[in-house]
Amino acid sequence: METKEVKIGKNKFSGVIRNSKYIELERICKSWENNIKEKVANNNSEIGLRKAQFGALCSIRSHWTVSNTPATIVMPTGTGKSETMLATIVTEKIKKTLIIVPSDLLRKQIYNKAKKLGVLYEIGMLKDSKALFPNVLLLEENFKEINTFKEYIKKSNIIVTTMNLVNYMREEYIEFLSQEVELLVVDEAHHISSKTWSKCKNRFINKKILQFTATPFREDGKKVDGNIIYNFPLSLAQKQGYFKEIEFIAVEEYDTSISDFKIAEKSVEVLKNDINNGYNHILLVRASTVDRAEYLYNRIYKEKYEDLNPVLITHKQKAIEKKQRMEQLNKFQAKIVVCVDMFGEGIDIPNLKIVAIHDKYKSLPITLQFIGRFARDKDGLGNAKVITNIADSSISEALQDLYEKDSDWNQLLPRKSNEYIYKEITNQELINGFYNQNLDDIDLNQIKAKVSMLGYHIEDDKWEYKNWIKVFDEGKCKFSINTNQNIMIVIEPVEDRIEWSRQKNIYNLIWNYYLVYWNKSKNIVFLNASDKSKGLKLLENIFKSKPILIKDEKVFKCLYGIKRLSLGTVGLNSGIDGPVRYKMFAGVDVAEGIAESSKSNCYKSNVFGHGYNGDGRVSIGCSYKGTIWSRWQGSINFWKKWCDETIDKIINPDIDIKEIIEGVLIPKVVDKFPDIHIYRIDWPRELDFISKNNITICNSLGEYNIQDVGLFLEEEQSSNTLKYFYLRNEDFEEKFSIEVSKYGFNIKSCGNVISSIKIGNKNEILYQFLNSNPPILWFVDGASIEGNIFVELKNNELETFMVKDAIIWNWEELGVDITVESQLDKTTKQKKENSIQFNVIKRLKDEGDYSIIFDDDGSGEIADIVAIAEEENDIRIDLFHCKYSHGKKPGSRVADLYEVCGQADKSVYWKQDSVGMIDRMIDREIKRNNPSRFEKGDIDKLNIIKNKLYLHRATLNIYIVQPGVKIDKITEDMKAILSTSYSYCMDTFSVPLRLICS
Repeated sequence: METKEVKIGKNKFSGVIRNSKYIELERICKSWENNIKEKVANNNSEIGLRKAQFGALCSIRSHWTVSNTPATIVMPTGTGKSETMLATIVTEKIKKTLIIVPSDLLRKQIYNKAKKLGVLYEIGMLKDSKALFPNVLLLEENFKEINTFKEYIKKSNIIVTTMNLVNYMREEYIEFLSQEVELLVVDEAHHISSKTWSKCKNRFINKKILQFTATPFREDGKKVDGNIIYNFPLSLAQKQGYFKEIEFIAVEEYDTSISDFKIAEKSVEVLKNDINNGYNHILLVRASTVDRAEYLYNRIYKEKYEDLNPVLITHKQKAIEKKQRMEQLNKFQAKIVVCVDMFGEGIDIPNLKIVAIHDKYKSLPITLQFIGRFARDKDGLGNAKVITNIADSSISEALQDLYEKDSDWNQLLPRKSNEYIYKEITNQELINGFYNQNLDDIDLNQIKAKVSMLGYHIEDDKWEYKNWIKVFDEGKCKFSINTNQNIMIVIEPVEDRIEWSRQKNIYNLIWNYYLVYWNKSKNIVFLNASDKSKGLKLLENIFKSKPILIKDEKVFKCLYGIKRLSLGTVGLNSGIDGPVRYKMFAGVDVAEGIAESSKSNCYKSNVFGHGYNGDGRVSIGCSYKGTIWSRWQGSINFWKKWCDETIDKIINPDIDIKEIIEGVLIPKVVDKFPDIHIYRIDWPRELDFISKNNITICNSLGEYNIQDVGLFLEEEQSSNTLKYFYLRNEDFEEKFSIEVSKYGFNIKSCGNVISSIKIGNKNEILYQFLNSNPPILWFVDGASIEGNIFVELKNNELETFMVKDAIIWNWEELGVDITVESQLDKTTKQKKENSIQFNVIKRLKDEGDYSIIFDDDGSGEIADIVAIAEEENDIRIDLFHCKYSHGKKPGSRVADLYEVCGQADKSVYWKQDSVGMIDRMIDREIKRNNPSRFEKGDIDKLNIIKNKLYLHRATLNIYIVQPGVKIDKITEDMKAILSTSYSYCMDTFSVPLRLICS
């Protein structure tokens, strides 16, 4: 058949001609009717549709029999989306189709495929002599004349264009186009924002709409809309040979100033090895911006690897230049190409098999598509290789995101064998052990189940896990088993009746899950189930012996080992018949519940509480009937470890439940402050769950992030009913009073400055906010009070501070005035060499192994001095809290310890956010004009350490520096406050506290 192509401005039209005329659309469609032979390629033949293509085609047909609503087809890059679109048009005899793509490169590719119908003739699907080519219009710009536009639209079977062009068409053009089109196809739908897509879709809402994508996530993070009618998983694409294996080659360089050079060095090494092994490979260098691409090209690749003839291709170049450089790549004269966007720059070369990612992609879908392009199988090209710096925090974050959101790529990107993303590695090892009998469309990495379990004693030495089909419908349910770890999963769809209609075909579809883990060494099986009764039935069918539920009083042993345990709720069942069989106690009433639980006529039904396990705050609940739970959600691996750790406590005969209950912290209402010294004040607990970046303190003097202001106690404490505290930084101070009485408590502002607190978009006067969310006042014996709710720490909860472990310095010999704390004179900006802080820094420089020594003194400080050492497998962070002496000579003044112990306690929370601490240090350095806070190191070095913290463990040590304390004069009162502070740091985050004194 003869075709003719004409140009109309930038636009092109290709059609079949006969007798010098283009053939009518109806005749072209008619030619497809009886000249189609559908054949699916199998293992013995490459001729025919791929399985993914045939499956998508069948799904589209099925969908159109019942609905014309927009439908989404998910097919990984390289599985043949374009041919699937064309096969749909031909087999369904669609008279006029509009195909929208995101880029000019794809627009030209689809046009060239469409005018010859891709490979449909080659695979024998269409008869060469009888099935005609379609008339195809390549729409690159708007037609100047509406009549010309209408003429070409009317004689086109397929129109190919971009979303940008459609959305910028004049009203009469788009209206005519929407009237004519029968089918709208959107290719690479994840590239289009939901707002842009909605605007376009509304124009074609009464037409058939198909969206094709490699991933159901858009660039903006939202899911591609439209019902997903077909999803061909990446795992099958790899198994069926559409993808070669991807080799992930990690560079580990923490110094950002040389990171680019290291990536380039490794990438060129890989390229040269491939060339020497007979592969005609090309290296693509990916940058985030044109400026970055120009830098990488000029300063690294062109300068150091000129023998490989690198070329730079960006949208800034003229078309003639870009064409010349593309020719160099296609002829293999150039072995390296540096670019920003391979699609936008029109780069689609099969021999691009090595990629150096210097900057991460802005979204997961683009990352997947980008890597998929390199992974596509082609004879003689070998495996694709991805090289990047895993020590770059942004890259590390992107790879974790990749693993979390599309786990099939875990098989394609083997991880580094060391501790890189350790938690994800161990979880992946467990996931890889599952046999996915019919679980291809369920991603086990995405399971984040509520942490809950029932434990059962089992006497069997083997299980018949295949008997799960006696309880569940094998045809409907999803099942998977890890026989090495003895974990099985069943996922069951359940139709749930709706309340507002009795119509049978309207219902809620919910998915129940059943997670079973058998610990053979302990003869215990754990069950985490949506439906517990059905879960028990499952256990009864897969084990021969009867599962014996672990329940009753021993379940409460799970509370063992939780420091500062505070119960939020206590439920009691009565042991005798009566009108009230169950009572629930919460808040301050918990004390009554605990007291009643010890009586013989009742027993604990359930409790829920929180405390600390040495790694931070934890929550746990348990029921007399056997259920144990937490507010966490976690991976399968996390749940398995939690079950093992919890059951070890429950089966331990040496744990005394009575001792656990006696150690619970009991809140009570008071009408006055206890006659104990208050040494510390904290912001309300409610602010712990809000990002500090979203909290601002505002007043007439300015707006301040909450981290840049502090709460401080009045040094001379007032009466037993009235206390004062301050909010201040270098710019302002606001005084508050807090009064406790039999009527409750009341907080007032006592100064000229009235501050407000802004959380997100909500703004409230600060003292009013504190009356609803009172600050926490801490006493030297470990007790605390919030408003008028007092919690007393049990005496046996405190660990004794070991005075013998104190570090003794000769401050007099150092020439230190122990009444002078800070080294910086705020007026002259000079350093006071007789200050405590100056001499601590000097000693750390002389004797320490620190990469960073940082003067953080001032409002909102982490500590007076932050010192960071890089060790082989972790980062050691030492915080030094300095305090001036209240006397000229060292002695036994307990007042010398109050404030500095409070500062030490507050800083322990940085243990859980070491990266945030680094960001805080950088921010404080930028905000200080002069002099620098760095005593050793700089921001560049700090950024290197920050990158290391993404892959290495951080350890924290806290030092109290108080030369006013004399080692042989430490009193019992001083030892008490040191023990309180030491216990707090150890109980909460297992951070050791040391004293440097005289």
